[in-house]
Amino acid sequence: MPQALITTSRKTSNRVRSFVRDLWSVLPGTERFNRGGMSLAELRSRVEQSGATLAIVVSIWKGNPRTIRFLYPTDADVLELKIESAALRREVSENKGSRIHSVYGLTVEDTCSSNGRELASVIASTLDTDVRSEQHPVILGEAGSGMVEIRITDLPSEKLLWTFYNTRNGSEIGPRIRISNLRRVSA
Repeated sequence: MPQALITTSRKTSNRVRSFVRDLWSVLPGTERFNRGGMSLAELRSRVEQSGATLAIVVSIWKGNPRTIRFLYPTDADVLELKIESAALRREVSENKGSRIHSVYGLTVEDTCSSNGRELASVIASTLDTDVRSEQHPVILGEAGSGMVEIRITDLPSEKLLWTFYNTRNGSEIGPRIRISNLRRVSA
């Protein structure tokens, strides 16, 4: 049973499909699927039937990922992240990334904003992991093979950076997501 379903908006691009595939590869316990012409009501129904906590829906703008929506099956409110920029795994790291099998934890800095902590809380509860406070990426050596550390970092102008690090050597594995706005909206 997946913890979250990951999909795109109805009409999408190759870059958004690659971005969704990258998210799926670094978020263990998720299932990726093609949405097709499925309405939001049908999508909510699919989330409920699958036993997942929520759907992560990536929308498009000018061929690039524009928003990420965390859509819950029974709640009318949606957490929406407006993406300023998104770098794919192949753009962040030269190493061919394989699917991650577990999450070490979700990390925020001590001075993280309320928006950063809200996003960290949503992701951590979806993946059933802890929110930790660390200044630098965690390095576990061989014990960290196949594990990822998810980091939420505050940037200037109230922006957030959502990144993924290999816990084996502390290297960033991508994707790298710069978030310009986080808000609750009605679906």
